[in-house]
Amino acid sequence: MIAVLTRARLKARKAPAFWRAIDPVSRALPEAEGMICAFGVGEAPVGFQGTVSLWRSAADVVRFAYRQPEHAAVVDRTAREGWYAEELFARFRVLDITGDREVIGWRDSP
Repeated sequence: MIAVLTRARLKARKAPAFWRAIDPVSRALPEAEGMICAFGVGEAPVGFQGTVSLWRSAADVVRFAYRQPEHAAVVDRTAREGWYAEELFARFRVLDITGDREVIGWRDSP
């Protein structure tokens, strides 16, 4: 199982275009193969974006991130349009999970 953490600080003048672009990705995520759960995290002030997601495998992460059409388009636009002032994309191998999985929207067992 793989946990993915994304975090970015949006450039203020580019934030509206970013927010418009991610709607198709948000709609596609619940149907992504291998996705166990995903949720947004944020911090103050507005303009800091983040997500946490759990996936059955690294192959599932790569398939969604780079081959799912809506997400691949946003990745491409991010590089071209320079939406982020700073960014972090990290993957972690999950060793164990305890607690109530329903709280985070758990979909299925890994």
